[in-house]
Amino acid sequence: AFCQMVGFDPAELLGQKTPMPYWPPEMVDEYKQRQAIRLAGNAPPREGYESVFMRKDGSRISVLIIEAPLINVLGEQTGWMSAFLDITEQRRVEEMSRSTQERLQATARLATVGEMASLLSHELNQPLAAIASYAAGSLNLLQSPQASASGQTWADLQTALERIAQQAGRAGKVINSV
Repeated sequence: AFCQMVGFDPAELLGQKTPMPYWPPEMVDEYKQRQAIRLAGNAPPREGYESVFMRKDGSRISVLIIEAPLINVLGEQTGWMSAFLDITEQRRVEEMSRSTQERLQATARLATVGEMASLLSHELNQPLAAIASYAAGSLNLLQSPQASASGQTWADLQTALERIAQQAGRAGKVINSV
């Protein structure tokens, strides 16, 4: 099963010394250190760890390695037993899930920005429409033939200008709150 996993024939693996042919070249030093720790008896028994192996064709596979010392009836360690699980597909699915989750989060952020832009547009549109309306009314008052220096015309203009100022202040508060 291991030979099928890494694509080597048993004859290509039996009797090999380190570095093993399925070790990626850039990881040889790390794997030698790990093996030295294990052979010195300093590795915790039955503790699994993830690693990467290289198939004969050069492709990489993610593996979970579980090792345990072999103890004879006299209590002496005579070797090691290792189990290798190919977790490449599991890692690929996890990466795809993580990528999908990131895209969903980005989409949610864009939707939130869109909602905020819509709200902002609505909140600003009201005071700006009022400003435009009061300004148009003021111009109509000034351009009408009845416009004179009468107190009522000036009072109406003053009211319109005050409301323009109020609405401009309201629009400014909307911008400041953002």
